Amino acid sequence: MTVDTLVSGTLVNVHTGTLEQRHVAVEDGEIVALEERPADRHVEAEYIAPGLIDAHMHVESSMVTLPEYGRAMVPRGVTSVVHDPHEIANVLGEAGVRAVVEDATKTPLKARFTVPSSVPATGLQDGGATLDAEAVASLLDLDRVIALGEVMDIPGLLAGDDGVHEKIRAARERGLTVDGHMPGVAGSDLHEAARFLDTDHESITLAEARERADLGVRVYLREGSSSKNLVDLLPLVDAVDSRRLSLCTDDREVVDVVDHGGVEDAVRTAIAEGADPVEVVQMATLNTAESYDLPFGRVSPGAPADLVLLSDLETWSVEHVMVDGELDPTADGAATATTDLATDTVTFDPVSAGDLAVSVADGAADTATVRVIDAVGGLQTDRMEAAVPVDGGTLVAPPDEDILSLAVIERHGGDGGIGRGFVHGMGLDRGAIGSTVAHDAHNCVVAGTDRDAMARVANHLRDIGGGIAAYDPANDELAALALPVAGLMSDEPIETVYEGYETVESLADDMGLVDSGLMELSFLALEVIPHYRLTNRGLVDVEAATHVDVLVE
Repeated sequence: MTVDTLVSGTLVNVHTGTLEQRHVAVEDGEIVALEERPADRHVEAEYIAPGLIDAHMHVESSMVTLPEYGRAMVPRGVTSVVHDPHEIANVLGEAGVRAVVEDATKTPLKARFTVPSSVPATGLQDGGATLDAEAVASLLDLDRVIALGEVMDIPGLLAGDDGVHEKIRAARERGLTVDGHMPGVAGSDLHEAARFLDTDHESITLAEARERADLGVRVYLREGSSSKNLVDLLPLVDAVDSRRLSLCTDDREVVDVVDHGGVEDAVRTAIAEGADPVEVVQMATLNTAESYDLPFGRVSPGAPADLVLLSDLETWSVEHVMVDGELDPTADGAATATTDLATDTVTFDPVSAGDLAVSVADGAADTATVRVIDAVGGLQTDRMEAAVPVDGGTLVAPPDEDILSLAVIERHGGDGGIGRGFVHGMGLDRGAIGSTVAHDAHNCVVAGTDRDAMARVANHLRDIGGGIAAYDPANDELAALALPVAGLMSDEPIETVYEGYETVESLADDMGLVDSGLMELSFLALEVIPHYRLTNRGLVDVEAATHVDVLVE
């Protein structure tokens, strides 16, 4: 029997964990044999590997649409992603999730979806939408949905909250995986959470990851833009059965995507750190496929013909990619399909410098002690207190102490108001930065050395329908990247978005912003990761799950 294609080379056999000289026979998009067959086309390669799968990610963090992300990733050997459209859901709700699932039909990238389980993440700030248990159950029935998305409401889970557990039951009734989100959860709380959650990608220390693995939780080793945890966690590969481990990116911004790629960059990093190449490929293919009962992520008869043909395995040097038997499906250079996701989602009244100020009572002392978010790098923050000057009845951030004013403006057309506070460790010497990408509610977050600059940035983001921006008053220079799709993404080519992001980042760098500062800014409102966060309703103590006053009594 003559087949469509015969691929020959050294097979990265993820079933056996070995390298073997083999032939892969492909007919009608399917692998039909691992033996030589007569073929219409014969392709030779040094190495043949399964297409990679990113075990957990949010396409929105790349600031491009799913079809455009696919155009960038497939040539790198990433043929599938497990996409949690949590960010879209927080802005556009159920309709947004349905729209992004429809986007998956417009790309050869095999996007599979988890249904966002925690929209909103908490009741501590105002977002654009809510996904209740009924909406979640409806979305779980969609084609391409493979799991319940990361359960972020751990306090609700542990307390037996009916809404949280109803969503988990809906997933279990459908035989679907339930993804976890357990930063800092330990001891008895972790044991209880592990009763209900199958995976976790939030470990930042080896001890955390080992504790989860010991309880049977599948551990995803993350290599994102802000959270680069892979190297610290890699010793886990030798400590436990690595077939229970996967690789993921979680959040990876556009510059990293273009310059370094997606989950294949984690593959290269792990191999460079000394991990066995075949074991690493397992963690980015078969292990993840087994987490979600996916038919691909392997090279075996009956599997879809999703193959990566490599000139070198250790550096993941890709020569060709096959998806469902089609060789190099993105090579025609065709324009990326458009998206049906909504624009015009950034709605708030123009703000002034005074709107962003923290006021104090008349007759206050010359200084006041305040609670400050200490940005310590990655997604983590710490608690801090500092003395700040009082001027004209308002608190003034002392930038010479690396303390900035911070504000979060509700931007979904509600009346949620403005949260005001302070952040330390961002490095900004002058001016202001801002973004409507502000996990998870995606309100408008601005930080700066003076409130006039902050107001200018916020109002510009309002005018362009969302995005990221920086303003340098020293040169009266404003740089911005418009992200009109839900205030999170652009519908422009990724190369254009890359250039726009670089322009904003370059100006912010000139103003002293720390590396990855724009990404860190986008997480300062994420009230489910310790310790302090600022939402549009005010400063949050994450462990206590409550608002606290910026002023220390």
